[in-house]
Formats: sequence, structure tokens, C-alpha cells
Amino acid sequence: MTLVHRGLKSVLGLTAALMALVSVDVVAQSDKDYWRWFEVEVLVFKHTATDQSGENFSLTMQPITIAGSRDLLTSYHSQQNRSLRAALPICETLSEQEWQFDVACQYENEDQWIPIAGNPFAPSHILSEMASTEVVIDGPGGNIETASQPFLMPEDVLELSPIRTELNNKGQGKPLLHLAWRQPVFTRNQASKFRLFGGKNYSDEFFYNGFPQEREKLNTPLSSASQQQRMDNIQSLLNVINSGKEPFRRLNETTPVRPPLMAAGQPNLSWEFDGLMQIFLVGNYLHIDGEFNLRETDRIQRTANDIEEQASLALNNASEQIPYLRSYYFSQLRRVISHETHYFDHPKLGVVVQIRRTDLSAPRY
Repeated sequence: MTLVHRGLKSVLGLTAALMALVSVDVVAQSDKDYWRWFEVEVLVFKHTATDQSGENFSLTMQPITIAGSRDLLTSYHSQQNRSLRAALPICETLSEQEWQFDVACQYENEDQWIPIAGNPFAPSHILSEMASTEVVIDGPGGNIETASQPFLMPEDVLELSPIRTELNNKGQGKPLLHLAWRQPVFTRNQASKFRLFGGKNYSDEFFYNGFPQEREKLNTPLSSASQQQRMDNIQSLLNVINSGKEPFRRLNETTPVRPPLMAAGQPNLSWEFDGLMQIFLVGNYLHIDGEFNLRETDRIQRTANDIEEQASLALNNASEQIPYLRSYYFSQLRRVISHETHYFDHPKLGVVVQIRRTDLSAPRY
């Protein structure tokens, strides 16, 4: 009975200790007076040298769901666009015959009336119009003593600029994104994932899933044809087969199949670099969890989902290959030390990270 009593006391004591830790974490996240602020700097670059790793990368894309992530860059680029437009002269008054906007001027109160839902003259979002993003992000900064959310830091705090310059000068890599931000850091379950993206914008040519925006329109010569046309088409298919070609084939497991064009939670634009970074604490140890995709144009074998589509491809003499925006997936989790430079390597991609302490980095509970 004594042993049981002691065991019960131990279990109750451990439970109380765990509840105390949980309650401390909840308070630390809800009350910003307890937040531990760190400064994060990230430099992303694409390797320009020929890949010598010999690694075979899957053509099938591994999408990254960004739902619920924190995005500092979209608002930054939108603000940059508003600042540029604010410097333009006021446009002349529109007449009844003139309904074309002049992009070299701004209209009075356009920030209020252009974004109205359903407005046929509303321009597309600034990000969709950008051919590429600027590499260096010059944020507005902020004060961690009063801030209630993370914020981008100005360019002058960047300490990895010599690495970026050397990559450019020696032609060893193409920088895609260089930025710094300040954020409170919590445990993994409480920490936000930050969305990072940049480089070339492929959205005019490709969906996020990698397939081209424009699908070639083909005649469907079996279902929408007369009886004689069907017989002629069948004979044409037999001639194709007799010539040594194979219009009917099983789907190749290594060839991507077109998925739904827009999947829930995935990005609606196709950037050269896109993904998530999460920084969190396990005890007093910092950890970085990075998950990214690097995109490059390629060509893949055209696939058909059924026999009739395969017949249509053969009878239309369609190309056996189509353009494709392939993806190189990158995922790493690492425990790190503040104020040290950490390099996350991939045969196609490099990510350099520094996490620096601030005046509010020490535990305050």
C-alpha cells in the first residue's frame, strides 16, 4: 500500500509539473510581455554550377500547403507598389469615350474604388503582374518593445551581404531572396510558419502544379464523329500502330499526371522559389524547419487519362511532350545556435540562415 501511495504521489507530482509548464507556455504566447524576440536573416540562392551529385529528382511535384502560414512579403510588395503609384501625377478626368486606364498616372481615390469586388476595371493583384521579385527586401523595421506581431527589418541590418556579393561575383549562385525579420519565438506547436517566396514569376505560363496554363485544344474524333468518320479514324489509328508507334500505353509512374488546377491551401502563383520556414524552441534550444520548392522549366511526356484521349492525341498528331514547371523539393530540420551562420545545402538550392538575439531574447518567466 505504501508503494502504491508513493507511486500515486509521483504521478500526481509529474502531472502538476507538466500542467505548470503548459500554463507557462500559454501565458508566454498570449502575453507579449513574455515574448522572446529574435532577429532572423535568410539568404536563398540557386546553384548555377552543373549538378554533379548524380541524384535523380522526381518529376512529380510535392506541393507545400501555405494555409495558416504568416506572410510578410505579400504586404511588403503591395506596399512598394502603392508607394510607387503615389508618386505618379493625377490622371486627367475620364470622358465618356475614354475608358482605358493610363498606367503612367494615378486616379483620385483609386485605392478605394479600384479594389471593389466585381469592378471590371480593377487591375490584377500586384504580385501577379511582377515578372520577378527584388532580391533584397528593405523592410520598414519596428520596435520589439511595442510590437504585437513580427515585422521585416531594413536592408542595413543584413550581415550576409558579403556572401551574396561573392556568389554574384564568382558566378557560384544566383541569389533569389535576401531578407531579415524580427519575431517572437515559441514552442513548435505554438510557432508560426513563415512563407518565403521570390525569383521569377512563372504564373503566366504555368499553374502551381507545374502544368501549362494553355491546354492544347484537340478534336475528339471518336465520340463526336459520324459512323464513317469513326471507321476512318480507327483505320488511321491502325496505320499509326503498323508504323511502329504506340498511341496506346499505360501511364508511366515517373510521369506526372495533371492534378486539379487549384488545390485548397496551395499558392495561386508559381514562383521560382516558394516555401515555409518555422523557427521554434525546444527548451532553450533554437530549431529551424525549412520546406521549399525550387522551380525550373522542363518538358515531360504528354499523358492521357483514358483511351479516347490517347486516340485524340494520335489522330491530331500532337506533340509527345509538353512544357512543364518541375520542382526540386527541399526539407530540413536542424537545431541551431544563435549568432552562428547555418547553411542548408541541396544540389540545386542553398539557404543561409542567422538567428540573432535581441534585448528581449532571454526568458522572462
